[in-house]
Amino acid sequence: MRRLHQSQTLGLGVALCLCSAIATAAEPTDPAKDGLARRSPRNVAIFAFQGMELLDFAGPGEVFQAAGPKFNVYTVAESTEPIVSQGFVKIVPEYSIHNCPKPDLLVIPGGATTATLKNPDVIAWVKRVSGEAEITMSVCTGAFILAKAGLLDGQEATTHWFHLTRLGKTAPNIQVRSNVRFVDAGKIVTTAGVSAGIDGSLHIVDRLLGHSTAVRVAKGMEYKWDEASAPNDAASKTDVRPSQD
Repeated sequence: MRRLHQSQTLGLGVALCLCSAIATAAEPTDPAKDGLARRSPRNVAIFAFQGMELLDFAGPGEVFQAAGPKFNVYTVAESTEPIVSQGFVKIVPEYSIHNCPKPDLLVIPGGATTATLKNPDVIAWVKRVSGEAEITMSVCTGAFILAKAGLLDGQEATTHWFHLTRLGKTAPNIQVRSNVRFVDAGKIVTTAGVSAGIDGSLHIVDRLLGHSTAVRVAKGMEYKWDEASAPNDAASKTDVRPSQD
């Protein structure tokens, strides 16, 4: 009788092990979270330049820093000379484009981008680093820097509402999206103007660390995160075509 009981117990144990193995194999895997386990923290480089918009720079910085030790946030510029944002905030970049640690995430703010767009060294650096980075995000008119580097070719993108038509004229092969806070094209995320950089950054945190972390960060910032402004919303499908003048 004891031998029969032991045999039944062994059979039950084998069956449970098999069920557990099947259930584990059936569980979906999240490549982003798998990547997080392999390389943590992620380096977040925020590019700074003379005349950049303050919230374009500070908003994403706040989000990624508040997300915790999974991100290592730092500033980078053409050089480590101080730059001025909006005429009154002086920022000393931690790194230059020549000694910057390899970014996993690259953030390109907007603002007065004219000088940056004319700087071949910066454009070449943005193109090279973005090719190796996990995600590159532009805020506001930072999209023009990505377009100059050829990173938006054939993709959907957005920028500040005032510059949507100009972006379409600058790069006619880009499908410019209106009425969205951000557009997620995979390796490239573009956002609308100024405060929309916060939405795009929270979306990236959601992608990489999970929804609960993004909600926690937004709550801590007392920011009303408009999760409904998803990039695939039907209202955002309106093309902004260049005028024929």
